[in-house]
Amino acid sequence: MPELVLESNGRTWTLDPSRAYTLGRDPQGDVVLDDARVSWRHATISFNGRSWVIEDHGSTNGTFVQGQRIHHLEFGSDTVLNLGNATDGPRVTLSGAGAGAAAPAATPQAQPQQPYAAQGANPGWS
Repeated sequence: MPELVLESNGRTWTLDPSRAYTLGRDPQGDVVLDDARVSWRHATISFNGRSWVIEDHGSTNGTFVQGQRIHHLEFGSDTVLNLGNATDGPRVTLSGAGAGAAAPAATPQAQPQQPYAAQGANPGWS
């Protein structure tokens, strides 16, 4: 089962496929994104046995991939999400863990993030 590397606002988490991870503003969540456009418990990322999946939990402002709002998506490596706004919401980059990747594991009490500043264009996704 492949690990997944999640990067947002200069922080990196390595996600293990054996469990699900919550994304949102909740300080008790696994990946905390401190941005008013992100819901308290915005979405969950998990591995379903064959691919990674993101599920939006009915967030107010949505989860977007290449500008399209998604509710449930199986994704491959090199996927970019925007939470809360299709163009300038907090950017979350998802990629496969490379050999020797040195990234801390996500913890249930990750530190709050600073508001996100928009960066470059989204790369392709599969």
